[in-house]
Amino acid sequence: MADQLKSLPRTARQLYDFCSKKIPDALSQQELIDGIGSSISVSNLSSALNLLLGRRLLEALQQGNTLVYRAVPLEEAKTVSTMEGDEQIVYDFIKNAGNEGIWTKTLTLRTNLHVHVVNRCLKSLESKNLVKPIKSVKNPTRKIYMLYDLVPSSELTGGPWFTDQELDVEFIENLKKVVYRFIHSKSFPPKKNATGPDMIWSPEYNGYPTALQIHTWLRNTNITEVDLSLGNVISLVDVLIYDGKVEKRSDGVSYRSVRPSPDTTNAFTEVPCGACPVADICAVGSRVSPVTCEYLDKWLN
Repeated sequence: MADQLKSLPRTARQLYDFCSKKIPDALSQQELIDGIGSSISVSNLSSALNLLLGRRLLEALQQGNTLVYRAVPLEEAKTVSTMEGDEQIVYDFIKNAGNEGIWTKTLTLRTNLHVHVVNRCLKSLESKNLVKPIKSVKNPTRKIYMLYDLVPSSELTGGPWFTDQELDVEFIENLKKVVYRFIHSKSFPPKKNATGPDMIWSPEYNGYPTALQIHTWLRNTNITEVDLSLGNVISLVDVLIYDGKVEKRSDGVSYRSVRPSPDTTNAFTEVPCGACPVADICAVGSRVSPVTCEYLDKWLN
């Protein structure tokens, strides 16, 4: 492929060299003129662009209302140049889908090729290790393709919460416990530092953890080998909030654990008398009497 560059006209070589240094950025026509010298005429630039596009050394993209150009690495250009026309079309659509991949049904509709032609091209590209099929946790029955060297997005894999397309409940529960213990340890003082009978920090205390601090703590302690993002940590804390174990403070940034409510059940509250609204006028010989109380009879039985 390097020999092919040598055979290019001088302007085309300059254009490709300049664009290749900007990979993966795409450049507008004005940026190309500014980059290789304003002395080049528009006609010479157009000829060079068409030549490079024809040899698959450049690709044209649309950014808003502007047409931009991006260099194709030499190895990729060499590979694509050996493909048949239909294969190139299918490959380009898969490439443009990025790490989100593209569903085979969508691929068929967009390429306007017959489904048998698309399947044949996919089989050929897959055999050359140029594309690969992947599974989506949201749509497990769909066959999705992306370029072979790309890592699927978290939208497809489910992120750190999924293992082999299955929700890893045990991992999530263990991580929730760890995060809750960390937040709880920052939410209430040890006995020696307690203020009042409820053991709470004074109003001046500012040690309640934020999501960023929780994220940093998880990374520094190496509790898990899974690379969690800040968004993952926020989602985890949100689950703890929904579970009623954690609450977000009034500053809107930090969190504290919710102290478990004491068990108010005792021997007296289990008896109907403990919750009876007329217990204060209940007496033997009265209209309201334990002797004639049907609720007490049911409880005793």
